[in-house]
Amino acid sequence: MDSLDLKHAKSVLIELCKEGTVKKSYLFSIVKSHQVLDNLLESLQKDEYLTIQESKIGPKKYSISLTPKGRVVAENLAHLKENSIRITEGLVSEIEKVIKRDKSHSSVEEYVNEAVRKAIEKWKREHAVG
Repeated sequence: MDSLDLKHAKSVLIELCKEGTVKKSYLFSIVKSHQVLDNLLESLQKDEYLTIQESKIGPKKYSISLTPKGRVVAENLAHLKENSIRITEGLVSEIEKVIKRDKSHSSVEEYVNEAVRKAIEKWKREHAVG
């Protein structure tokens, strides 16, 4: 699985695109768990979307920034987010309840993407569109 498919990956990249270089602690506003954030950052770094610089002096502090590849991806993600359809909070809550019960999707985004894809395929079949 590509690191972009991980929960919070897109949000982290978009935030880095807006803010530039940030301290690791800044990203806790997006990812609340230290372990989840560490795993996410490690995966994004491995896939060359970002770099992590450790301070050389004093207590360990980490600065996170996008690579050129990461910047291109983040800019495109930000553009898509700006032009995306907004889903009401009530609908998001209902989708989250379904996901918790049937565990077939890992996120609301995944659930909605699959539902839209299926609806488009059905429409194409019904309207004989290639």
